[in-house]
Formats: sequence, C-alpha cells, structure tokens
Amino acid sequence: MSTRKGFSLPNPMVVASNPETIQIFKALATQTTEIRSSRTLVHTACTNCLKTDYEYPESKMQRCATCKSVWYCSKECQKANWPKHKSTCKKIDGSGIRRLVENFYSNTLLQRHLEACFVIHFDLLNHPQLDRPFMARVDVGIEPADIANFVSIFTGMDEQLDQQKKMQGMLQINAFTPLPASEMANLTSMRKSIWRKARDGANANGNQNYSVGLVEFGNGDVGGHTITCPVFISDPALEIVRISPPWIMKSAITGQQSEVPFNIDTCMEFMNTHIRSDKKDQLLLRTPMRPSDIKIIHDAGAGVDTIAAQILSAKMRREKIFTYLKVGPDGTRSIPMAQ
Repeated sequence: MSTRKGFSLPNPMVVASNPETIQIFKALATQTTEIRSSRTLVHTACTNCLKTDYEYPESKMQRCATCKSVWYCSKECQKANWPKHKSTCKKIDGSGIRRLVENFYSNTLLQRHLEACFVIHFDLLNHPQLDRPFMARVDVGIEPADIANFVSIFTGMDEQLDQQKKMQGMLQINAFTPLPASEMANLTSMRKSIWRKARDGANANGNQNYSVGLVEFGNGDVGGHTITCPVFISDPALEIVRISPPWIMKSAITGQQSEVPFNIDTCMEFMNTHIRSDKKDQLLLRTPMRPSDIKIIHDAGAGVDTIAAQILSAKMRREKIFTYLKVGPDGTRSIPMAQ
C-alpha cells in the first residue's frame, strides 16, 4: 500500500455518522421545491451593460463559452466588454460553480447563516449600514461527498479509486473574507451599480431599514472567476446573531459533547455539516468532482503553496470532521478515524 510521504494509514480506518444527524437534517433542511422556486428570483445581469433578464425578459442572456463565468445580452455587449474580459477569460473544466451558487443562494437556511456572518463581522446588529455598501468574498470548493474519498485524495492514495466512475462531490464554504474599507473605496463601477440597484429595490419595497451589501463567490484561485450578488440582511439573520447561543458538537465515535462559540467559523462549519448530511441531494448542492477540484485536495495534502490549497488547509484546521488528521512531533501524519 503506497501513500504520500509523511502519511501512515491504520487498517481499518473508522468512518461513522452521528445517528442524530439525519433527524436534525430533516428538521432543518429547505425543501427541493422551495429551492427551485426561489431560483426563479435569481437573475442574470449582462456583464457589460448590467441589463438583467428580469427587467428585460426579451433579452436572452448568453454565457461566455470559454470561461462560463460572464453573461451578455447581445453580441454587441460581448464585443464591447472583451478588452476588459480577455485577461480573465480562461478555459475551465466542467460548468463552473454558478448553478451550485444559485442553489446555495436559494436555500433559506444557508442564506440566513451566510447573512449572519455579515452581521457578526460588520456589527450590523448594532450599526446597520444603510447608505454605503459592505462586501465579503466567500470562497467555495467542491469536496467528495464520501469523506473516505477525500482522505484517499489528500494522502495520495487515490490511484486505488475507480477513476472510470464519476466521483460525487458537494459544495463547501471554505472561507469568508470581508473586504477592508480601503478596498471598498475602490469598488468597480459594476459592483457599485449592483449595490445601487439592490439598495434602491429594498427601499422601494419598504425595507429602508435593512442593510444591503455584496457577496463575491469564488473558487479559490481556479481561473479567477467570481460571481457577485447583493446580500440583504434579514430580520431572521439578525435574530440568529442576537440569540447566538453556543452550539453543541457531538462526536459520532466517542459520543463526547463539546460547546463551541457562535461565530463566523462555526457558522461556516454548520453550513458545511448541513450540506454534508444531505445524502439524497435534496439541497441540489452535489455535483461530479472535476480534475481541478481533485488537484486542490492533492495540493493541500502535498503542501503545495497555491491560494486554493491554503484556503482548504485553513478550513481543515477549523472543522471538527478533519481532526482525524493528526500531526506527530516528527511531522508524520496518521489517520486513526473520520467522523
């Protein structure tokens, strides 16, 4: 049995699930029909003129065939935007993260906890921001839905996996990075316009007292492609933070319980655990693993210094499910169990 240098694997590796997980998931999970219905509220804007398919339903938005990350309402807009777009227009494998981001954004439970991250960092509970934008980048990744497959890739043992069979992956939230005030002062005209439209829309609907910001979804450093959306801070999100009790974590193997504080890190871990618990893809956040997704995990395991690998490594240090990766005093790593 060959492994990446520095790793030793016991035999067998123990994988277990908390028996309460399914019940908790069923009690909290947004229904598939609701997610699909909410997706009709997610609209595409032309990258050049910001015309949306909601305001101009006759416009048939066409996606850039190479990078699959920008949309145009006409060939004229595509040509006009090409001088700006060509530096980031790179071919990617698969269809990108757009569909997954739309499904994530259409999920009430996940959306509220993402809003809670904004409330915590920007202190929106005590200091609503009504007249200026605020923004954070959310880096997402695609990990194997089966934790054993993740371990195999991370430790360099994936040659034992069936490469002919599509490995099922799932969306994960890897990082929440607020933009500092210095960068907010230099927002692009496109992002300013997205925020202005969202702010005006909230005001027109009687939500003048709701904070409105921006969220940029990215996939590490894979191609540099991002998706920018407005984020509306709702009353339920404010209430989540207002109550903010410590959460109880329970090991599936030892049964040991521990309290964790309510903060941005634990909010992200909650969202990721909720997605991981979705065995039947009720949340529509599962997708085949792409070569680029597998490479990020490989790089993280090998210590390759890329942005995406660093972000994944930081996530692994935060989350309880990855505590089975033990680092010894001599730098060797073993994997006694996964939970």
